[in-house]
Amino acid sequence: MFALGLSTTIFALVGPIDRWADTHLAVHMLQHVLIGDAAVAVLVLAVRGPLLVFLLPAPVLVRVAKARGFFSFLLRPRVAFALWAANLGIWHVPYLYDLALRQEWVHYSEHACWVVAGLLVWTLLIDPGGHRRVTVGGRIALAAAMFACGQVLTDVLVFSFHPLYPAYPRLTDQKIAGVVMMAEQLVTLGTLAFVLLRPRMRATRLVAA
Repeated sequence: MFALGLSTTIFALVGPIDRWADTHLAVHMLQHVLIGDAAVAVLVLAVRGPLLVFLLPAPVLVRVAKARGFFSFLLRPRVAFALWAANLGIWHVPYLYDLALRQEWVHYSEHACWVVAGLLVWTLLIDPGGHRRVTVGGRIALAAAMFACGQVLTDVLVFSFHPLYPAYPRLTDQKIAGVVMMAEQLVTLGTLAFVLLRPRMRATRLVAA
């Protein structure tokens, strides 16, 4: 599973998707949701339990341990969600979106932000270390908040009457980009919600029976 997440990330960054993203907004959106959401979710899911400790080299683990307070702050639900939502909004400002296409270092920074923001929220949603920072209800609420933010962006892209990004002048392409965002969130966040709620739904059926 870890190989799947890593392969998806590499494919999105160096495969044909990266080339097509320069001329197609829908493909650029697909690239973002892959590296910042879908692939990250699979990677976090793959390192549950003991593998989480052995994944990083010892020197890195020592540094992480020393910065435990900082990482604990970033993994507070409100902080992680605020960073994720800010990343989503900031990098879809038309000026910055187009600047990332012109300046390579900005593009790399954009991708790094997507991965980091995704790691924060999906660490809370999946809880690979079993720390239980957030209750099941809290995880559902976080997923719902992420979906709501994504739908705001989706509505802007789909229901605009003119292209918002100079580098992507085709209105149809923009609308498809919004649909891509919505579809990816429905799959990833919807799957998460189903898995989290399934035990409760099963218990409810048993009680009813």
